Amino acid sequence: MRNTMDKKKILKKLFWDRNVDMDYMSGLLQGKPELVPGDRIDLHRRFLTSFDWYTVLKFFSTTTLRKEVLDEKVICRLFPKELRDRYRYARKILSK
Repeated sequence: MRNTMDKKKILKKLFWDRNVDMDYMSGLLQGKPELVPGDRIDLHRRFLTSFDWYTVLKFFSTTTLRKEVLDEKVICRLFPKELRDRYRYARKILSK
């Protein structure tokens, strides 16, 4: 992603319904440890359900997508089933 301001804007859109520390969420994106287990999974789930694929691609490297964002722990929390299937297919393609 281009700069920190863009990241913070996108994070604010993702967490409009929760009072969260944007610096903490930004840190999670940079690989810092979670304070609460499951925060990173929730962050990735929100990305996949809130933004189109091209925005997700701008935010994450293909390695991070394959290993973290498209992990089964994240995908199994997506709704509807068609969305889960779409991201499983994307993971399969990225793994080749």
